[in-house]
Parts: sequence; structure tokens; C-alpha cells
Amino acid sequence: MVDVFISYSRENKARVADIAAAVTAAGYDVWWDAELPPHRSYGDVITEKIGNAKAAIVVWSQASAQSEWVRAEADVARNQKKLVQTAIDDVMPPLPFNQIQFADLRDWNGDPGHSAWRKVLTSLEELCGREAVPAAAAAPAPTPVQAPTPPTDWQAPPPAQKSSILPWALLGLAAIAVALLAWKLLQPASTAPEAATVAASSSETVMPPADTSTDSAAAPAEAFTLAAVIDDPDGFTNIRSEPSTKAAIIGKVLEGEKILTYQQSGQWWRVRKADGTNGFMFRKYIRLIEGGAQASNVPPPTGVGGSGVVIPDSSDRLLSADELGNYSANELRFARNEIYARRGFRFSDPALRAHFSQFNWYRATSDNVDLSAIEKANVALLKTAETAAQ
Repeated sequence: MVDVFISYSRENKARVADIAAAVTAAGYDVWWDAELPPHRSYGDVITEKIGNAKAAIVVWSQASAQSEWVRAEADVARNQKKLVQTAIDDVMPPLPFNQIQFADLRDWNGDPGHSAWRKVLTSLEELCGREAVPAAAAAPAPTPVQAPTPPTDWQAPPPAQKSSILPWALLGLAAIAVALLAWKLLQPASTAPEAATVAASSSETVMPPADTSTDSAAAPAEAFTLAAVIDDPDGFTNIRSEPSTKAAIIGKVLEGEKILTYQQSGQWWRVRKADGTNGFMFRKYIRLIEGGAQASNVPPPTGVGGSGVVIPDSSDRLLSADELGNYSANELRFARNEIYARRGFRFSDPALRAHFSQFNWYRATSDNVDLSAIEKANVALLKTAETAAQ
């Protein structure tokens, strides 16, 4: 019996090898079909391995989300209550797995302290019944050996005859050089003293603030009309130069610190600090505290650029409950009905009809519209979130 079964797409084998190695380093026995017995069918082996495993990690990616095998393995693991979901691409788990929490490992580079990786280990500890082995401490730097200085009367010995030992000696020296280079690359970069305390609670490296004077043209000061704070279990959230986890960190916002933002679409919102720093922050960590669509004396949301769209891609991808947590009930109502509006639905509700009729992209053409499977799932999720926010 193994501790952990890993389900994945073959296209992601190199990345999954890193996950398997990290799980093994944590002290768990892993099976991820790297050695499939040639005399047995794939389905029989997989069913047996999942049934015998204590936990099953499913690695979702663009490729695995389309794989019938990965979906089938995830379904078996879910029914046996041993499913641990991860994602290595910008992709939501397919139905019905999108209703279950997953660990976002897109920016995980093997760091055992990464917040999402800690969630994976916590699930494994609960399912396997024992704690993970702590990550081994880094080995100390080797002391360089200084070559002795030859005496002044030293003479070079005569050339030695060619020996078969020489290639092995050169190989050994090359191995030592590679080891020293690897050790140097693995040493952590130094950080400023004022950032070190905060960085200890986050998996991200805090970089010193950059000059943000050029960003003011992209987002004028008058655009920032909504006051907000962060809602991050780490106690702080980074501000990035671009809407991506790979973009440079140009500042940070601490818990309780007020920032300004405005209504935007997508998972990244532009924010501005009191010191003038402005950049992008992940939407799920922003909690509005006043103004905007949450105030009763402010008209309904009009979307970015007056488009009237609250969530522009809600007809193309499955939404998650996590990303809807910071929307007001009013915003969620318009987000739900804009899915129908895209299809040309003719609203009987005067408020909805008046709202969507003010935008040039809306054309009322039918009293009955056909929604796709993704749209139906998103309508149901938005309705649930809207009811909860009321």
C-alpha cells in the first residue's frame, strides 16, 4: 500500500516529477504510474493504486482538465474521500471538481514554506495519519582550500606520461565545481531589514518599492474612488507592477492599512497606497469598506470603460466561489444577468431592462435563450453567492 497516488497529464510529467519528489521528501510513499507493469492493463492498475492509496493528488492543468482519464481518477478519489486538488496552470478544475478547494501551485518552485504547498501537506497529514517530515536544512558552505605557495627554487616536474586516471580526475574536479556553483545559486538573496519580518510569513519575496511615477498616467488619481483593506491570512499582500504573479513586487499592503481602488473586471485590480505607489493586486485579497457599488446612494456598476460588464469572461470559463467573495449582492445580480444579456435576452424586470439598454453592446432579441453548460453553472454559482451576500 502506498501513501499518495498522483493523477496528472503526460504533458506535465516534468513538473509532476517535482511534486512527486517533494511529497517523497516529506516522508510519504508515492505512486504516479512512472513504472506501469507491462503485463497489466492501465485501468486495472490505476483502480487498484487509487483504492490502496491513503490520499490522491490530482494535478490540474490545461491538458489534464481535458483528459478523460484524469477526470475518472479524480472522480474515484472524490468518491473515496481522499481527493487533494492542485493546479499548475491558470485553469479551474472542471465540473464538478470546481466546487472543491484546490491548491494553486503555479508559482511554487519547490519551497516547502509556500502557502499553497503547506495546504497540500496539511491534507496529506490528515489523510495519511502522520505529519510530514520537515524539510532538511541546507548544507553549510564548503571551506575553500588554498593551494600552497611553491618555494622560489621550485622547478616544475617533467611531464607525466599519459595515464587513464587523468580523465577521471578531471571529471571529479568538474563535479566539485558544479556542486559549488549549485550551492551558491541556492543561497537565499539578502533582504532589507524592514522587509524581513513581514516576508517570513509569506511565500513571496518582498522587493524594495520601485519608482511608480510612470504608472500615474495609466490610472489617474481621480479613478481611485473606493476605499479598501486587504483580507489575506498572511497578514500582508504584495503589489505588483503587472497583473501577474511573475511580475515584479513594487510594494506591499499590511493588514489594516487602507488603500484606494475602483471597479474593475478580472482577477487583478489596480490599487494605490497613501504614499502614491500604485500597481496590481489579486482581487480575492481586496475587501471594499466604503463607497462604490456597495453604497446605497451609488448607481449600479457600469463595468470597465462603461461596458456594463462586471465579469467579462463569465460565458467562457467556470467561475469559482473564492473570486466572488468580495462582490456586493448588487454586483452579483448584474453579473448573473449579464450572461443572459449577452444572448440577447429581453428582460421583463424594468430595472434590468433599463440598466442593460444603456449599453451599445446589448441587443434585446428573444424571450428565450439557450445557455451553454459553462453559463448555466456560472448562473447557479452567482445566484448562490448573491443570496449569501444579501
